[in-house]
Amino acid sequence: MPTLQAFVLGALALPLATFPARAQAPDLGEIHGLKLGLKAPSMTMAGFGELACGSNGGPPRQRLDNWAGFAKCPAEGSGLHEVYARFDDEDEFIGRAIDDPLYAGGRTGTRVAGHPIILSVLFDDAGVLRGLRFVSDPRAGPVERRMAHLLRLAIINRYDPAGWTCTDLAPEPGETPVGGIFIKQRCQKVTPERAMTLETRFLRKPGQSDIDPATGDYTSGQFESATRFELLDPAYRKP
Repeated sequence: MPTLQAFVLGALALPLATFPARAQAPDLGEIHGLKLGLKAPSMTMAGFGELACGSNGGPPRQRLDNWAGFAKCPAEGSGLHEVYARFDDEDEFIGRAIDDPLYAGGRTGTRVAGHPIILSVLFDDAGVLRGLRFVSDPRAGPVERRMAHLLRLAIINRYDPAGWTCTDLAPEPGETPVGGIFIKQRCQKVTPERAMTLETRFLRKPGQSDIDPATGDYTSGQFESATRFELLDPAYRKP
């Protein structure tokens, strides 16, 4: 099984433009201007094309007009309200309108380090931003979805490779490697500023195969490749 050290070395080659450089001033936050401690009523919609109640990293639910609507979203078990947020992809719509698929380049959609994600912002009852969550988007095409597990490399590199504690989980019955690689890993890192959890999977679930047993043809998309990341305020306590 690949080691964490090997993952980190590979991360150095990934495009990290979505993550602001750590030495930048002013502080641009964790992603797209979002950072712990912001208050919902004062947050701008600039750069965001849609808000809705979230579904634990899944598709959007009830639409919201602005961040201040967070209270319309039921609290999770943690006591936090999840708001799904999509980056403004106006460039993509313009490209479609003028029939130029290259107009927006690689800037379309909600992405981190080039990977399509589902982004959630977590607020406490007082409207204070207490956490961020992003999950690799399962609606991506087969090629991008296959690469989703590599998002963990960018995350580990962004938040300093030192200090992560990672556990490789054993396969469940019927789970098998993809191309000789099996990843089922949970990593955690806690600092005075952030409590982070990173979960990664790259495997075939029971019944999935690269060859259709009935026809002998190669299959497409018969695997699970996913990264899930949560960044929380370590000072937050459930009411």
